[in-house]
Amino acid sequence: MRIRLFTLITAVLFSFVLFCGCSKEDKSSLNKYLGDYSYSGSAVCMVYEPMEGETDDSGNPLYGVQYREITDYDGLVVSGNTFLIYFYSSMDNRSAQVTAAMEDLSVAYKEKMNIIMLDAMVYRDLMGKYEIEAVPEFVLIKPGQADKKFDCSKSDYWTIDDVVLWLAENGIS
Repeated sequence: MRIRLFTLITAVLFSFVLFCGCSKEDKSSLNKYLGDYSYSGSAVCMVYEPMEGETDDSGNPLYGVQYREITDYDGLVVSGNTFLIYFYSSMDNRSAQVTAAMEDLSVAYKEKMNIIMLDAMVYRDLMGKYEIEAVPEFVLIKPGQADKKFDCSKSDYWTIDDVVLWLAENGIS
């Protein structure tokens, strides 16, 4: 009797672990909110993933930051993942320097968050929602917490190191 009970409990626990493990959402779950590669889109997500057709000498895939078009912004931001929204202006040439730094952050924080790039000229409604007065600007979205704005306009001078410090103050390190 004890052996059958033990076998039954083991089978139930195994099934539970298997079921829970299979239903856990991971980074690949972002794909349902993302489209093709887009390096000129007004709404893209920087995703650290294998680069199509790129391998090292041993045949292992090479990874890098890919810009993927966002096809469902609302679904993406409520997906349970952490995001740093980077508002930029396609009309401002200085954005290229900040964008390069965002790629570096995307690699450094690949296990903790993804970076969403939104063109402020197109996403004025979100600019209003977050009370953003100038770009570049950053908003941190963490599940279960209020969205937080970096507020670049309150500082005469800031660097990406200041953004990294702000992220650490908000639990991203």
